[in-house]
Amino acid sequence: MQSSELKKPWHSYPLVWMMISIPFSAVIMGVIMISLAINTDDGLVADDYYKQGLAINDVITLDKKATELNLSAVIQFESDSKVINVRFDKGLIDDFPASLLLNFHHATRANSDISITLNHGMGDQYIGYLDEPISQGVWYFEVTNTEMAEENWKLNARSYVTADNVIKLQSDL
Repeated sequence: MQSSELKKPWHSYPLVWMMISIPFSAVIMGVIMISLAINTDDGLVADDYYKQGLAINDVITLDKKATELNLSAVIQFESDSKVINVRFDKGLIDDFPASLLLNFHHATRANSDISITLNHGMGDQYIGYLDEPISQGVWYFEVTNTEMAEENWKLNARSYVTADNVIKLQSDL
């Protein structure tokens, strides 16, 4: 009887399969992780970081121009609404621009960025419409003029979007 128990084939022992499954699962997970690393994009790393570094001087120039013109804006919206209201203080600019460009940049998800054109309403009011409501989280807001004039400027702010939002944009340079 003992001789028949000793002659069982190797694959009938559960301990053998457990010992094989551990390195096999490590190899499979390694292949999955390599394929994910190759096929997915890391949105936080810029491919042209050198060009972005050089362009920072242009950004500073636009901020300085907004400070010189004494510009400011207040953005008001509800996160579940699709209407954006902006009160724009034109400062030293002669006339209100016909339209403004409002960019929403999500802090971590570049594919969530939104750009809308705000049309001039009555007085200092501008109105824009979103395709879908803005999700909660940290967003960067940027208002610029749409007309390619000699007076290009930019106002920006960082804010956490909640249910009811009032965001003040003013250049501090």
